[in-house]
Amino acid sequence: MQNAGPSAGNLLKRIVFLSVLLFFCTDVLPQKTLLLEKVGSKRKFFFHTEDKFILRTVKPDTFMAGHLWEIGEKYMTLQTYVPVTVQYDNIRFIYQKYKFPRKFGFSCIIFSGIVFGVITIDHLANNEQVFTPDMAYYTLPFLGAGILSLSLSRERFKIGLKWKLKVLDMPVFPLYGR
Repeated sequence: MQNAGPSAGNLLKRIVFLSVLLFFCTDVLPQKTLLLEKVGSKRKFFFHTEDKFILRTVKPDTFMAGHLWEIGEKYMTLQTYVPVTVQYDNIRFIYQKYKFPRKFGFSCIIFSGIVFGVITIDHLANNEQVFTPDMAYYTLPFLGAGILSLSLSRERFKIGLKWKLKVLDMPVFPLYGR
């Protein structure tokens, strides 16, 4: 009876070949990484291609948001509606968004709106005055916490003496993930 499957030696050769191919595709080829770091501190942010990137330029004074499309030695390309090339010398501010404060802020604002709607419907159903102080006591703290949390969800870093932007020619995968 013929052996239907590949031999063990042939299968091992295929696995080794695929492993070497994957190694060369991911680790050996250089990948550009942007590093935003505070001088004299351990605060660092890594940006790779296809990451969300928000910046403000010097001339012309423009706010740009998009995905990193290409990272070069002296420039980078942002993918907005059309690709935009920005020189590193022309960057004034880089913005970093934090997910948890943003989600918390939206949740507080939505909760405040729901409570406001429920109290309004209750007052209308009972033929009472619609706007009362209890509406403000229950809804405005959550609305204020949501607005405050949204304003704190984005941090601005001024490129200059304290914060430096560097280009690395190697793949960097920080411990906290991408």
